Amino acid sequence: MLTRPRWALAALLAIIGVSFAFVAVHVESYTRLSPIDELSHLDYMFRAPAVLAPGDKVEQQAMYEQACRGVDAPGFDPVLCDRDHEYDADIYQEHGFNTAATNTPIYYTATRAVAEVVRALTPTGSLFVAGRLASGIWLALGLALVYLAGRRAGIRPAPLLAVLALLPASPAILYPSATVTPDAMGLVAGALVVLAALAWERRPDRVRTAVLVLVCVLVPLIKLTNIVAVAALVFYLAFNRHRQAASERRSDEDATDGPDEAHPIPARQRWTTGAVGGAAAVVAGGAWTVISNSRNHADPDDVPDMAVRFAVTEFPWNGLLDSALIMAQPLSQPWVGVGTPSLLFFTTTVVSLVLIAGTAAAAFFSTGTPRATVAARAMLAAAVLVALGLVTMGYVTASQYFPLPARYGVALVPGMVLVTAGMLRTRSSVAITAGLAVVVLVFTAARVIGLP
Repeated sequence: MLTRPRWALAALLAIIGVSFAFVAVHVESYTRLSPIDELSHLDYMFRAPAVLAPGDKVEQQAMYEQACRGVDAPGFDPVLCDRDHEYDADIYQEHGFNTAATNTPIYYTATRAVAEVVRALTPTGSLFVAGRLASGIWLALGLALVYLAGRRAGIRPAPLLAVLALLPASPAILYPSATVTPDAMGLVAGALVVLAALAWERRPDRVRTAVLVLVCVLVPLIKLTNIVAVAALVFYLAFNRHRQAASERRSDEDATDGPDEAHPIPARQRWTTGAVGGAAAVVAGGAWTVISNSRNHADPDDVPDMAVRFAVTEFPWNGLLDSALIMAQPLSQPWVGVGTPSLLFFTTTVVSLVLIAGTAAAAFFSTGTPRATVAARAMLAAAVLVALGLVTMGYVTASQYFPLPARYGVALVPGMVLVTAGMLRTRSSVAITAGLAVVVLVFTAARVIGLP
């Protein structure tokens, strides 16, 4: 019979294995490019570690992939598939402009490196396919880091694994993990923030403070919208006056280090650390935006279609209200409808509702877990304020507005998993959640295997 750490590790490996199996089948069956800017992301990955600039247009290798595969959108069926053909970027979507050129090369370079290893070790000879499989590896890493963060937070393996098992069944997690997009690193980014914060709380010395600040800098540089996780951290540090009791630490037999003595962190130290981490994230993201915009070489008369499509003449007050809560429910939208609609709707709804319910319960109704309550409230506050900030920034800087997609809040998912798992305090609640996980995983398997 397996001891607790062994069965938990076996269960975690099973979840990761199922996740990657879903990704592999999805990549094999879903051959068209994603309409969520995958052409641009693919082009950036092909050219990594080069740093692109606004005004750059997609190059031949990416255009060839789209010409041969098509795009999962009306009007973008496969056309002439000829490696020797000279494709015209101007006839591609957004007039051929690489809409990902405002991003840093961090995700694309890391994904290119992993993809080259995948291509070398597997039968696939396509860098496109290897890049998509690399996104599946980021999912596996993200799941492992979320589990590690949960154990470091003192959450028991059973409820943690029950909630974690829901994630591979979420179309909002699986779809980006089977395509080339920086959102594939969302779980990793959010989990790194949680892990760094937990390490700092256990021993808030200079080294761990420096690591926390470095993580706050890195996360928005992967993708700017990941700054929502840093905002949640800032709120948590500012308002959390509770330290986890020594008895709640990772004192199980699989703990890698013994529990620290519980002692309060002075308010000034918490506020200072949060302020420095938040300021570092804002400065890093702002500095990159300024640098990127200064390199813009686009012809003013030749602009992407989205520059016209999203242009507004007055502040979008209605849009501000419409977008206010969207990042607080990051798994509520399936990105693109792939597979049987009923299965897609069911799995999206179940996984999203479990995380939202767990987070809301901790934020508004829990009385026995003060730290979880603060964490849940911090995430909800960050989701709302960052959403309002993004809408406002879009109008002020570019006179544009578009409804924010729920995926912009994906970096909050690790924290939501931990808070939700912490709310499962009875065997029946764990069993019900685990049962839901099994059901949605089976339905997801049926949906993915059934892809044409």
